[in-house]
Amino acid sequence: MKFNKIGLLACSTILCGTLAFAQETSMYTDADLVWQEDFSGKKLNMKDWNFEFHEPGWVNAELQSYDDSSKNTYVKDGFLVIQALKKENKNGTVEYTSGRINTMGKHEFTYGRFEARLKVPKGPGFLPAFWMMPGDETYYGQWPKCGEIDIMEVLGHETNKLYGTLHFGEPHAMQQGTYEVEEAHNFADEFHVFAVEWEPGEIRWYCDGKLYKKVNDWFTKRPGFGELSYPAPFDQPFYIILNVAVGGSWVGYPDETTNFDPKLDDAKMYVDYVKVYQKKSYNEDVDKPEHAPVVAKTDSSGNMVSTNKTAWEFLKAGGGVGSVETDGKNHTIKTEKEGSLEYSIQYVQPNVPLNMGFKYRYSFDAWADSPRTMITGISAPNNSYERRFGDVKVKLTTKSQHFSWEFEMEADSDPACRIEYNCGAQDSTATIHIANVRLEKIGEIDYAALGKGSLPDGNYIYNGQFQEGKNRLGEWTIENKVNAEIKVTKDRARMLCVTSPKKAKPEDVIIKQTGLKLEGGKTYVVKFDAYSSKTTTITARFAGITKTERIMPLPSSSKKGKPALPGHYQWTLAPEKDCEIDFELLLGSDGQTLYVDNVYVKENAVIANGSFERKLTGWELYAHQNSSAACEVIQSGESKQASVTIEKTGNLDWMIQLKQNGCLLEKGKKYKISLKAKSDLDRTIMLALQRDGSKDDNWFPYSNTLRFEVGKEFKDYEWTFVMGGDSDPNVIFTISMGAVSDKIINKKHTIVFDDIRVEEIETQEKKK
Repeated sequence: MKFNKIGLLACSTILCGTLAFAQETSMYTDADLVWQEDFSGKKLNMKDWNFEFHEPGWVNAELQSYDDSSKNTYVKDGFLVIQALKKENKNGTVEYTSGRINTMGKHEFTYGRFEARLKVPKGPGFLPAFWMMPGDETYYGQWPKCGEIDIMEVLGHETNKLYGTLHFGEPHAMQQGTYEVEEAHNFADEFHVFAVEWEPGEIRWYCDGKLYKKVNDWFTKRPGFGELSYPAPFDQPFYIILNVAVGGSWVGYPDETTNFDPKLDDAKMYVDYVKVYQKKSYNEDVDKPEHAPVVAKTDSSGNMVSTNKTAWEFLKAGGGVGSVETDGKNHTIKTEKEGSLEYSIQYVQPNVPLNMGFKYRYSFDAWADSPRTMITGISAPNNSYERRFGDVKVKLTTKSQHFSWEFEMEADSDPACRIEYNCGAQDSTATIHIANVRLEKIGEIDYAALGKGSLPDGNYIYNGQFQEGKNRLGEWTIENKVNAEIKVTKDRARMLCVTSPKKAKPEDVIIKQTGLKLEGGKTYVVKFDAYSSKTTTITARFAGITKTERIMPLPSSSKKGKPALPGHYQWTLAPEKDCEIDFELLLGSDGQTLYVDNVYVKENAVIANGSFERKLTGWELYAHQNSSAACEVIQSGESKQASVTIEKTGNLDWMIQLKQNGCLLEKGKKYKISLKAKSDLDRTIMLALQRDGSKDDNWFPYSNTLRFEVGKEFKDYEWTFVMGGDSDPNVIFTISMGAVSDKIINKKHTIVFDDIRVEEIETQEKKK
């Protein structure tokens, strides 16, 4: 429900139950029923349900606002009714309202069968949904990393076709199935039963008892980090949502035939019941399906590009009009209308395999009938069209030129990448000629020579939160001389748990990571959280240093009304020259249990890598689905700079952010913020050092919210502030580039940053 579903990863369609496994029956029975809502009362039971409140355009460019009006959401004759309404104002504007309810915080479930009997509205622009979201979207990260299960969606203009979808990532990916019925039995005129059965390692979709889609292959990760252990993100509590949207980027918009008359059923979704079934237990020891190796076919010269003319595709969008002539080797792209998008005229070869860890050379010859530009690149359609190479704007002349680039494939192997030539919206309709297209593998990335660098958050310890790899112990080497029990807890804390036999010594159980590549002349902080079943010691070894600390049992509570926290252990390390170090934790004990989490080795600075010398290490670009933005590090003379290209800002200021997490601000200290910035479009952007509100929605800006104007020339900016709150090691530094000061920008532009610093300049005297 959250995403514009154009370009699907996987889709299966069934007409009237003809799919091969359509007769597979459910394993759930009435004895497994754990919760039901039959809407038998006079009004909605608020012990079970919540109303949601959202403004128009909140997601997917939808038109409606959601509220708790009894005109939009009510119970009548044993049915829940969600009614979409249209209001025409005297000034000529139109408003749409609708209803959206959920069980968040009241009924949340991990695994089970989720079923509803309902019928949907009909007419262009209606999008009803029965779906699920996690109770804590921050646990694995904001959408799509958190996951989403869409049990039922039906487009109002196509009420005989059902969509069931699974969203996950990042990058955003999805698996989708469809189910069609005869028009005489469509989903708007008759009630149907929609269900999903969600279990560890497999999710199944049903309509009227017929199975039409199975999914067992998903993932979640943050860009630059490892995948979280399967079956994440679908191993956490989800809640149920029912709503009717009006308009949007997927369903389209109402027209003159769309009927909102509340006396009729056209704009209503009727829900007879919602039921949840669960087994008493589930086997969560499941493995992700293994993918077949990605194999590239080449010709005798090593070229991976097919010269079969059927391997090429000519695509148009956004008003583009044109044609292509090709024999598979020589290509002529003719444009009549360039359209409104750079890809309005697009020539591609899909299904090009790229292997992780290899170097490639991409080349071709090209010219045009008159000077112009085109844009080329290699994308990953199955991974939100991330660029594996490019985009590069190529300047073409009337004479043939040879273009060649080399790049490294650092992403996971992908059998379905795509070579692209984008020839639209570049102020020219001149015909383009392309020949001798080649893509060849030229070597492997020497990871050993690179050493073990830091992750995007600046941490040199991989999987320091014990959430990745087999048994959540990926990246760690384990030495276990005494057959200690080593596992990661399954509760939401997800801590390493080591239980040793009697008389075990610390060095009998060691977990370690080797080859951490640190830079000389910098100070690093080494830290982790730990507690034990009884008072004992824990030892850390790194760079020839041994530190032994006393650790204590976890208290029942740290403060009244607040959860208990493990002990925090921290040291600093300042190598004089570049070095590679090993990090070890000695976890053996005399019959006790030790718990460890949040292991870090990172640069000891408020802001890490503000010069972008280590590319985007430490930085993250957040782009809400209502916006469009990308970030890369560019070279300008001897300086590296962060370049953020924005296609559209979205409708709120926070919808595009360049940010860094885990910054430490100490109470009473005075700090100076400084940076350089420019933009090829005059505009306002916003900066703050703010509290991490992902758990409680408190995003208080310690630095205040700082708005500033950027223009075409680099300018130095500087502010100071005093940290007035308690010391906070989890501050977020964020530069917001969405609709700052409520100004929505849909014109493509680029903002460039350099030399971002946050420095302590003095300690304030305590007030007496």
